[in-house]
Amino acid sequence: MIETQSNAAEIHCGPISGEKLHEMLDEFSVPRCLFAGVERIKEFGFNRATGFYWVKQEKKTERKVDKVGTQLTGFITPGRLSKITGVKAKEIILTFTVTGIVVGVPSSDKAKFVSSTGIYGAHPIAA
Repeated sequence: MIETQSNAAEIHCGPISGEKLHEMLDEFSVPRCLFAGVERIKEFGFNRATGFYWVKQEKKTERKVDKVGTQLTGFITPGRLSKITGVKAKEIILTFTVTGIVVGVPSSDKAKFVSSTGIYGAHPIAA
């Protein structure tokens, strides 16, 4: 998917790529903390015409609540990330592939995380 989207995309490598990722999140009213598991970004690309983005990081990151692969992709619209790849969330003892995040649902201080199985959960954005 990156190959087909990259022709019309802004592509940033190195230290500036993290700044550009944050600019995109701010522009679309998506909290930066949703990408807290993304570290040491090598490349960030964004096709403004389609809303497709990708992030490549040096290595996978694993925290208590999520696992983030070396490559993340998805589409962004105001307050929403969809068709996400590369992120898994842990809920009690189960691990789910996260495919979407909607900010402000069910309330303005929460985000709804949707899995590939259709199961979802709302969590405080601050968490």
